[in-house]
Amino acid sequence: MLPPIQGLKFYPGIHRYRYKKKWLINSVTGVISHDMTQAKKAAINYYKDGPRGWAARGTALHKVLENKLLSRRFKEDEIWQEWVEPLMGCELFEKAETLAVEYSVCEEKFSLGGSFDFLIKTKEGETILGDLKTSSSKRAAKQRGTADEQLGAYFSMFSKHHPSLKIDKCCTVILGPGVCRVEKEEPQKCLEEWKQKWEKFQSTQEDW
Repeated sequence: MLPPIQGLKFYPGIHRYRYKKKWLINSVTGVISHDMTQAKKAAINYYKDGPRGWAARGTALHKVLENKLLSRRFKEDEIWQEWVEPLMGCELFEKAETLAVEYSVCEEKFSLGGSFDFLIKTKEGETILGDLKTSSSKRAAKQRGTADEQLGAYFSMFSKHHPSLKIDKCCTVILGPGVCRVEKEEPQKCLEEWKQKWEKFQSTQEDW
């Protein structure tokens, strides 16, 4: 397992990062969503809360993946069993070596922080940096897009702190009831998409 980046700490209660005793201004999720329409934000927030809302679903299933990758015994909530079964049977994680889970990264120059879900070495020998996305239905899981921009941000920051560790692929794992999609992409393509997003974000910000 990789050691955490020295001096970097994530505060989940306020979703903020602190590096070398300074608060980071930006987060990857904030940059990604900065140009989202108000209507889309309202729709997302509408389905967020409650025992079956996306916040509870995401928290529960990310914990399942974390426990799986760390070989911990756990008992998942039965209401998510339709999601858990395809995740537990996902071939990507079969006999994989876990290098990092819920790993925080940062870019001091841009006052930027973020956390990716997993870094593994597959049974085929590929080193894969990935993120888990959950959907409410089988149809939504089949239609959901990949997280290439987000993965590009993580790849960029991770590479600065661990330049000797080569990432072969970035991967979005899209999970729904009865379905688990594994979508791999070249890290450089994800990086280019992130650079475009970051430049667009910067153009809307005042100097800081």
